Amino acid sequence: MSMTEEERVRQIMENHVRGDQTGAKLVWNPETKMIETIDPAASKDPKQLDQKLIIEPSDMGHFAESNPAPVIVLSAENMAGHTGAGCFPHAFRCLDEGDAYSDIHTEQAGTAVQGSVCLTASDTNTPVDECGRPHDRVRVILNRDSLSNPAALDRSNSNGNERPRGYVLQREGWIEADVQFAPIKDDLYSRTRGILETSVLADQCVAVLGLGSGGAQIAWELGKLGLRQILVDGDRLEIHNVVRHIGGLSDVGRYKTKIMKERILDINPYASLETWEMMMDASTQDLLLEIVEKSDLVIGAVDDHDARMRINRACVELKTPLILAGVFRRAYGGQVLYVRPGETPCYQCFTQALPDTVCDREISSSRAAEGLAYTDRPAAIEPGLSIDIAPISHMVEKLTVQNLLQGRPTSLRSLDEDLTASWFLWLNRREEDTSYEQLKPLQCGVNGMSILRWYGVDLPRNPACPCCGDFEQYIAGKEELVLHPEDTAAFGEREAE
Repeated sequence: MSMTEEERVRQIMENHVRGDQTGAKLVWNPETKMIETIDPAASKDPKQLDQKLIIEPSDMGHFAESNPAPVIVLSAENMAGHTGAGCFPHAFRCLDEGDAYSDIHTEQAGTAVQGSVCLTASDTNTPVDECGRPHDRVRVILNRDSLSNPAALDRSNSNGNERPRGYVLQREGWIEADVQFAPIKDDLYSRTRGILETSVLADQCVAVLGLGSGGAQIAWELGKLGLRQILVDGDRLEIHNVVRHIGGLSDVGRYKTKIMKERILDINPYASLETWEMMMDASTQDLLLEIVEKSDLVIGAVDDHDARMRINRACVELKTPLILAGVFRRAYGGQVLYVRPGETPCYQCFTQALPDTVCDREISSSRAAEGLAYTDRPAAIEPGLSIDIAPISHMVEKLTVQNLLQGRPTSLRSLDEDLTASWFLWLNRREEDTSYEQLKPLQCGVNGMSILRWYGVDLPRNPACPCCGDFEQYIAGKEELVLHPEDTAAFGEREAE
């Protein structure tokens, strides 16, 4: 069946879009009264080029539908493992129904497909059909010498035969794909240079204990900084966690530690991570001490009071800085306690000074509800919004970075003068039946206490604290401990007033 004129023109244009006739032009032939394709370099009739209708290949996108070329992403470090000329098997992940192929984290999401990397000794003009293996879906052809120069792997920095060529097998055969190379390790943090040289954190280790909505966000952000992390949580992701957690529906039933390890490695494949699926109770106290001992700083993002006390005691005993994050009920606000053993109050000091504040915590799980419920009145599970938890997580992240960068030159150094408090308070809204219900609206005011602002409070240590003080000395009566009301005036209701 012969094509109509419309079908014939469309076929010509689609050929141009695919690059099948690169360099050719379309002209109107007044003799045949048809649109024709000519090659300007081979044309024997100069008059053809004088026709008014000349359509360049770049114009074809206006006339014919076309799909963008797929993308092949290669890890420069994976490529460095290939030596000598020849074709080597290389595994890829097929993403977005064949729109992208990647060799980064082949164990992650995506369909695994076979591919080949073909290294040539001189140039990359080898035809795609003459390299690779029979069942390849992806093939990349590049100059062997370019592997010694990571910059040459970038398509934009390559010229002539040095340019890597990528191909993906589709129904119509091998089609050319864009080749991109993932940055080498030193370039991964290039956007933070001048603000924070992340290499200085490479030898630092942070333990994040608790990977709920807040702890997961903290671990994820710290994972971008190049430091080592120990992730601890004994819970699995449940369906009701999904609206606030980094994990999604496909992660329900998985340990939160496994989810976060996968997420962090996806943004930083060089991250050093250690995971422990455990609860922090009497049975794991020895292991908790081991984790704290090899950490430069500990973050407590658990909502269980007993677990916090155990973490606090371990950090005080080993003189390890501790940052405890907490969210008030329904996340109307939150607080961060920054414990520097021997310098600031510990969590037990805090609980003795402000017991009401300690009890005001988010009820986001059945276990938390059971711990607070009365026999005749169960506690309702009323978690807050993730956007209300985020400010608390971000403050923990800032305090962590400042602590780990002590004594190192950085443009963040000025924050040392701001983040000196031991207790930081944040309010998301004026919640009913709280001390903050009558605060004046934020509006344009700058004086007085209001919502959506951080407040740093300098808490005194309790010298008779059973954890960080000399409790036995006071019990023995060697010294007299006198606490006046004004000593705790800054702790509670008066601060809100």
